[in-house]
Amino acid sequence: MRARAPLSLALALAALGTAVPAFGYPLMAPRPVPDAIAGPTDPHVAATFYNPAALGYLRGIHVFVDGGARANLGSIRRDSGGSAPIGWANFDGFVGITWDLGTETLNLGLAIYTPFTDLSSYAPTGPMRFHEQHQSFATLEETLAGAWQIERHVAVGASLVVHETWIDQAFARDLAPAGGSAVVSQPNALCGGAPCGYENPLAEQQIGLRGFGYGFGFAVGLIVRPDDRVWIGLSYTSHQAGGDVILENNRRARVTTAAGQMQPCRDAAGNPTANCFGDDRVLTLLPEMIQAGVRVVINPRLDLEASWRFIHYGARVATDVSLQGGNLGAANIPPQFLIDRGLQNSYAVEVSTRHLVSPALRLSPSLTFETSAIAPSAVTPAAIDAPKLDAALTVEWRAWKAGSTALFIGAHVGGTAYFLGHVRSRFDAAAETACVDASYSLEACGKQNVGDALPSASGDYTLFVLNAGAALGLVYQP
Repeated sequence: MRARAPLSLALALAALGTAVPAFGYPLMAPRPVPDAIAGPTDPHVAATFYNPAALGYLRGIHVFVDGGARANLGSIRRDSGGSAPIGWANFDGFVGITWDLGTETLNLGLAIYTPFTDLSSYAPTGPMRFHEQHQSFATLEETLAGAWQIERHVAVGASLVVHETWIDQAFARDLAPAGGSAVVSQPNALCGGAPCGYENPLAEQQIGLRGFGYGFGFAVGLIVRPDDRVWIGLSYTSHQAGGDVILENNRRARVTTAAGQMQPCRDAAGNPTANCFGDDRVLTLLPEMIQAGVRVVINPRLDLEASWRFIHYGARVATDVSLQGGNLGAANIPPQFLIDRGLQNSYAVEVSTRHLVSPALRLSPSLTFETSAIAPSAVTPAAIDAPKLDAALTVEWRAWKAGSTALFIGAHVGGTAYFLGHVRSRFDAAAETACVDASYSLEACGKQNVGDALPSASGDYTLFVLNAGAALGLVYQP
């Protein structure tokens, strides 16, 4: 029989390095400005997001205010036992204004919008807790765009993008695998004199992470019209120029020690406490994006547009997390680790039509297919994605007109079906146990070192997203 390691040694090994679930990765919605009848080829205030060159064809002053909600509905049933419902809503917002400066060829645009949001949550003590208990993630971007219509067949545009990102996440960590077989399979003090096994509440830490970061990016765009009835658009957006986004908080990272730990943390007065506090830092990525589209005016009442979108999520496969400072070291938490998010590039194709039903009413049905931004084996409760099909109907109604001023009301309704099914997870908590037992040899710690040594996320996943929203638009064309 293998000799039992002292508990103090097992916990000391845990501080040397282990995989801990951390930030999920919010993904862009199929329709980022949900109530705009717009894409890479459309003269619309939303061109500040889709393609700044299209602003060059707007005349007068345009204001657009948009808000939408995406209700996530589904369930997860783990192969190892336990299930949880999916039931939360993410929100999209956009506010923008454009002005032609009193010219026939120039236009300026200013917009504020939320390209990435995630407000997911699960039961704090449920079976998903080792990947996520709750997460609040939001990126707010401000864009100052300019466009020049060189002549009626060609326009160019560019914009400066400033962004701020916030995150607040909580999850549980299984401390037992970091002690190796001495803690997982043999009696020990951490679990009250019994073997801990895996996912034992006595060996469960609670971790809370918070962070804020900001940065700068840019976008450039082009519109070409080989014929007055054909619009071709292309744009490139770098949400973050120069690399990673650093999300930091210098005092509010929290680790609540496991019930079996001997309260190693102490407050400012030196009294034992279950909570350790310190600094956290997360390196993540706001991906670059390419959008392209072709719109054909079939007749004065009907347009047809096909668009394509590429998002470079695969530029960073894993998330880099640091937990240091304060008294966090006493909690036996690794000071730095990678989390494998399985990120990969995604591609989307959308087909939409625009129907002018009457001078005051336009309808736009759309259908979008997008590939998964998460590798199938890396899907977890904290990072859910799959190939998906989105269908929506957008309505634009001119509710009021007086002289050169008009007020528009927009709305949309739709749904997104995710083709998930059964997930065969590449995460395996036993990989951490094997790594510890092998004295952290490189040969034995491959899954540990890339962030795959987590509780398995294998199981049956279902997800359907209901989409709805409304918008107001104001146009002044002197």
